[in-house]
Amino acid sequence: MTDEWHELAAGELPRLQLERLPAYGFQHEGESYLYEEVLLDGAFLLQIKVAASGKAATRLLDRESQEPYVLHLIESAEGAFVGSVKDAYRKALNRLGESCGEHGTFSGGYIQQILDYIRDTYGDEIEYPWKDDTAAVIRSHLSRKWYVLFMEILPEKIGLGGQKPIRVMNLHGTAEQVAALVDGRKYFPGYHMNRKYWYTLCLDGSVPMEELRQRIAESFRLSQPKKKKAGVVDENG
Repeated sequence: MTDEWHELAAGELPRLQLERLPAYGFQHEGESYLYEEVLLDGAFLLQIKVAASGKAATRLLDRESQEPYVLHLIESAEGAFVGSVKDAYRKALNRLGESCGEHGTFSGGYIQQILDYIRDTYGDEIEYPWKDDTAAVIRSHLSRKWYVLFMEILPEKIGLGGQKPIRVMNLHGTAEQVAALVDGRKYFPGYHMNRKYWYTLCLDGSVPMEELRQRIAESFRLSQPKKKKAGVVDENG
């Protein structure tokens, strides 16, 4: 059996907090932490190794042959079985990121892409302003106004079925944009916000990343200080 490990690239997991790993199930071995989890009814064994630097690597073993399985790492690999392995692998990483990552509740592949995009484009970071870590915001460093609100809510709050909490994101829009977007499938009336100017979407990948970046750009623009018109006197000073 080969000893090769797949080192995770930046963004595949949030930076892990080492002090949280033992409670999650990691064993301290030398200078690293090691975790094992069976996937797909015991067909695979996922091993995750985290170094003292916080860098993580994975190895997925076929439990019958005891050989590494690598098709889940190949983007072009397709098929129902490979898809199920990729899905189980990603969900396992998301669970780890949610429990032990710096971003707490809001982390993992799709969400991490959002956070990386916002940080790289606008220079803003996620904040947890309340004691409850099931809500977080991103505010403009220029105006200090929110333009993203993350929440964990019950699906019934936005008219969906299911009993387990889901993660959603609220974005700002004009009245015309919100009216045009809300469809009850991908976009929902803004939960816990002014529904005329805010809307909600699920953080489950249902909105493609390219489309979501456009929505975030619109929300960011609306959070910026309004430009004064020429010749208008500011009564506030």
